Amino acid sequence: MNLPERYAIDGNAMDGGMATVFKCHDSVLERSVALKVMPRRFETRRLKDELEALYKIRSKHVVQVFDICLDSTSVGIVQEFVDGKDLFSSDLAPQSTDEFLFVLWQITSGIADIHRAGLIHRDIKPNNMKIDQEGILKIFDFGLAREDGPAAATIGFVGTVGFSAPEQYVAGTQFTQAIDTFAFGATALFFGTQALCAELSTTPPTAFPSNPFLNLPFSIPGDVADILFSCMNHNPADRPEMSEVCLTIEKYLLFNRHRALVVLNGKPSYLDKDNASVSLKFGEIAGVKIEYDGLFFKVAFVAGDVFVNNAPVSVGYTLPGACVLTLGGPERRANQRAYVTFDLSNPEIVA
Repeated sequence: MNLPERYAIDGNAMDGGMATVFKCHDSVLERSVALKVMPRRFETRRLKDELEALYKIRSKHVVQVFDICLDSTSVGIVQEFVDGKDLFSSDLAPQSTDEFLFVLWQITSGIADIHRAGLIHRDIKPNNMKIDQEGILKIFDFGLAREDGPAAATIGFVGTVGFSAPEQYVAGTQFTQAIDTFAFGATALFFGTQALCAELSTTPPTAFPSNPFLNLPFSIPGDVADILFSCMNHNPADRPEMSEVCLTIEKYLLFNRHRALVVLNGKPSYLDKDNASVSLKFGEIAGVKIEYDGLFFKVAFVAGDVFVNNAPVSVGYTLPGACVLTLGGPERRANQRAYVTFDLSNPEIVA
């Protein structure tokens, strides 16, 4: 196509699914960009869908659109260039639990951002995501994206066998964001096993007899295996939200890295992996013991009346990120009640 002078093609054409992709140099901003070229005879609706989808999303894990180029025969979408390999590459096969969970966390972060924008990607699969030279995963190729809602339906199958949800094979079905959740589960399983299993290779896919995430080359926490398996539930309504999947994976990536500050009568105590419990007592009126198990801060012992944000607490209660514990019931005078502030510092996953 006829490009503006600022863009110079720098390399051979690459397959872009429903288009041709070129690496270009942007002489104005002095950076590499990806130019995705589609013929003007290409279905206008899909082109419009891709542009609208990408314009709406601002995510570290989703490619960004910079510009649009038009001529009499072609349409070019100028977007972020990701210099890296896609997840079909065996070079990226995870060697440990942490490697596996870190990549999945990035994928779920990107899909959750897509869903927060009210969109459905519709073609989540390993070769529609790449890991760049800094280890950042990016999701791309929104050629099948649709708005979430009543318009999100198709008259025939559009997707990728092996990663498409069962409902995508039913003509006229109104799709929801749950199809991305199913595709994520299939992608996670492929990434962990480096193979496409028989259940996902059929059209439509068949149900698994047992949880395949329990048979990976490395072990993953039971909670993570369960939620990944639930992503591929054949009932879309029973699949979790991607934000929930993201938070579950994040919890285990941050194992033993949390720290809480506990203050009673001006005296601070710290809870972390090196100081995993603290006992607090207010005379003979009430007392409580809090323990950190690497994931949560939980109440391990209660004596008398103890409340968190005015709700009574019992053994096993998980403390929220920031709260006030009250030692002594509301029927007592002010000088017969003590207040404990609990403040959790939330570490971040750096990607």
